[in-house]
Parts: sequence; structure tokens; C-alpha cells
Amino acid sequence: MSSIPIQNPPRDEVAVLRAENAALKLQLEESARSTNQYLQNVAHQLTAPLNAIKWSIEALKDPKVHLNRKMKLLSSIYSQGTILVHLIKNFSLMSNLEADHELGQFREKPERVDPLRLAINLANDFQPQAAEGGKNIIVDEITFSEVFDDKRLLVVKNLIAQALSNLLENAVKYSSLQTTIEVEAVQMRIPKMGDGTWTGISVQSVGLQILPVEFQKLTERGYRGSAAKQKIPAGTGIGLYLAERVMSLHQGILNGRVHGSTATFMLLFPESRIK
Repeated sequence: MSSIPIQNPPRDEVAVLRAENAALKLQLEESARSTNQYLQNVAHQLTAPLNAIKWSIEALKDPKVHLNRKMKLLSSIYSQGTILVHLIKNFSLMSNLEADHELGQFREKPERVDPLRLAINLANDFQPQAAEGGKNIIVDEITFSEVFDDKRLLVVKNLIAQALSNLLENAVKYSSLQTTIEVEAVQMRIPKMGDGTWTGISVQSVGLQILPVEFQKLTERGYRGSAAKQKIPAGTGIGLYLAERVMSLHQGILNGRVHGSTATFMLLFPESRIK
């Protein structure tokens, strides 16, 4: 019985396979490093507000603490709790986007959302944190009445709330002391986006100067400007990235502009989302 000769693959084919295996190995190692850094960042970001809450609770237990001091401690607990919940929501949204880029299995159905009520509720959430730096968040109700009238946003409420929260959080963190953060309704035409009208919500603050070359990168995942890192060393760099992703899922855009130390970021929706 004759044997069937075994043919070895050509040397160049073996070289290609080895190169592909080496590339895959590098990708896996890079993915593992990225995941490890991400988890370390999550742990670090969550630890800070938890420790602050723990310290405030311990101070409240001291019977010698005066009432005014206790009120400030309670306000601090609320602020740190807001930060903690916001971080958890951001990390959860990031994980969901990693699993499903379109959030198909995680997305709720769009509903008609009152933009003014949404803005006021979120502004109230961040006001205690802002007040610690002598900052004030003002929602311009007149602009909402003029722009939206009795119309609503047809959106996935929890996603848009998270996107707007990210804009407010950045404004509170990076604005200068004793300044005002303004939340307004806006409507505009963007020639490069066609003939339609874009309608949405803007958040304007005065604080860090953002370099033009850095401004173009702010929506990149994990990116933080040099001035932001200098003012607050710890940060995730995912707030604007997530806001842009959320707006993309709604056929909208995250628009921003900087003039000196004044920064304005807008969540803009197409006409199909205004009902």
C-alpha cells in the first residue's frame, strides 16, 4: 500500500502565518494592558468620592460639630454622591458601548422628553457641587420657551440625560471660581450639514483656555487637554467621547466652540427629533 506524501507549506506562507500570529499576540497584549489601565482608572475614580462621603459621615457623628458645619457636610455628601452616580453611569455606558456599538440590546425606546425639565433637573443635581466653588448654574427658561415652545425631544431619555450631565460636569469641574454656568436652548443652521435646522441645548462656562490643537481631540476616548490635567490630575477623559457617541445614535451632533476662556458645548438634534 503506497503512502501519500505530505507536502510542507511554502516558506513564504509560513512566514505570513508567523507574522499574523505575532500581530495577534501584540493586539491581545495591548488589549490586556488597556483593560487593566481602564479598571485601575475605574477603581481610582470611584474611590475618591467614596472616601469623601465616608469622611463626612464620620464628621457628622461628632456631637461637637455645629449645625452649620453639619449642613455643609450634608451638602458635600450630596455632591460626592452625585459625582459617584455620574461616574458609575459613565462607566456602565462605556461597557455597554464596548459590547454593542449601537446599543441595540441596551437601548430603551425613544420618548418625548421636555428639554427644559431635563435641563433644570440636571442643573439642580450639579448645583451643590458647583456651589462649593462659588459657581452658579443658571437655566435660561426664556430661551427654551422661544426655541421649543410646546415641542419636545424624541430621544432615549437616559442616554441624553447622561450626555447633558457630562457637559455640566465638565463645566462645573473646569470653570473658574465665582463664575456662572449658563444652560440655554439653541437653534441654528449648519451649512455643511445641509439645509435643515438644528435644535438643542448648550452649556457655556468660563474657565480653562483650550488650545485649538487640543480642542479638535476632546471627543477622542481618554483624551484630556494639558490645562485640564494640570487643574485636575485625575480624570477619565470619556465624558465628551460618550456625549458624541450618544448624539450619533440620535442622528445628532455634539458641537463646540471656544472663544478665549469661554467654552460652549451643544447637543444638537435634527428636525426629525423635535416633536
